[in-house]
This record gives sequence, C-alpha cells and structure tokens, in this order.
Amino acid sequence: MTYVLDDMRPQDFLSLEEFGRLKAACKDERELAIIMTLGGTGIRVNELCHLKVEDIDFERGYLHVEVAKGSRPRTVVCSKNALEALGVHLHGRKSEAGYVFVGRHNGHTSTRQVQRILDELAIKAGLQDTRQLSMRSRKRITPHLLRHSAAIWWLDAGIPVSDVQSQLGHASLATTGLYLQRRPNHRRESFRRAGVDGMI
Repeated sequence: MTYVLDDMRPQDFLSLEEFGRLKAACKDERELAIIMTLGGTGIRVNELCHLKVEDIDFERGYLHVEVAKGSRPRTVVCSKNALEALGVHLHGRKSEAGYVFVGRHNGHTSTRQVQRILDELAIKAGLQDTRQLSMRSRKRITPHLLRHSAAIWWLDAGIPVSDVQSQLGHASLATTGLYLQRRPNHRRESFRRAGVDGMI
C-alpha cells in the first residue's frame, strides 16, 4: 500500500515519538538498520532493497542511490544514527561489497519482506493491530509512510524545501511543496519567527 500525499492529513504522519517506539521494538541489528535507513534518509523501499555496501560513504555521511525512480541516481545525506546502525549491521561481514540487506540466494531482500518487518514492529510497538493489515489505515506503517514522515520532520526542523526535494529525488519542487500544505507546524513556526503573535 502506498499513501497518496494529497489524501493525507497532518495527523497521518508518524511523530518522532512513534518512530522511537518502532526503533525500540526492533529485535536485532538488521531490523534497526532498516528502520533507521528508511527514516534517516527518506529513500524509497526499492532503493533500500538495492542498496549496496559500496554505496555507503561512512566518512562523509552519504548514501549513493544507484537504483532510483526514473533512472535518476542521486546522493542522499544519511543521519549519524542511521550510519551507526548500518555500521553495526555490517560489522563482521566478510565481503565489503554486495547488498546491504541480503535476501535469499545472496540477492537483495524484497520490498514485501521489508513491509512484513514493519508490520511486526508496528504491532509490537502498539502502532497498529492485525485488523489494519488488510485495509488503508493511518496506522498501517509502510516504508512510504516513513518517507513522508521523514520529509515532514526535516521541514519542521527548518531544512529548506529545495534540499528536501534533492534528498527525496523529486523531479519537481511542486511535489515536495505538497508537504508544506500538509504540515501546519511548518507554517506556524514561520509565523512565530516573523513575530506575528505580537503583531495582532
């Protein structure tokens, strides 16, 4: 299931507190690395699945996304915590090449498998129940919801919308601008910084 941004309300996005509950529910380093990479970079689930060890620049804090939508490779900023989680996940691996999240027969993990992990973590964290797995629900935690939520967190933190556009790999700034319409917090902070509260 993919959330359509036009249909989403401010309360539909994950809060940082809810994301923290997802992280706390992880049972191993692999699950935590998956959650942290999705939430810490905003990359698409297909991009996560195709991510290779050699695509990670631990020194500079970047991921090089080679398999991207529209065949537009890009370099994304990776948060320090996400890099640490990836490092722990990869620690001790013999090969310094190949897929970060290995699936069957040494191929990459599947998008279906990532969704299954998210479902299990969300249920364990109390963010969804089994009845919500077969319906379109705010509480169905999907990789795309994490992508949407990451964009909102960045905008709320004051990151320019053009930088968020580059991070997400949007071809049009208008697409990224939709997040501003869905998040009143961003507008509220802009008004407060401008001193409107004391103006009227």
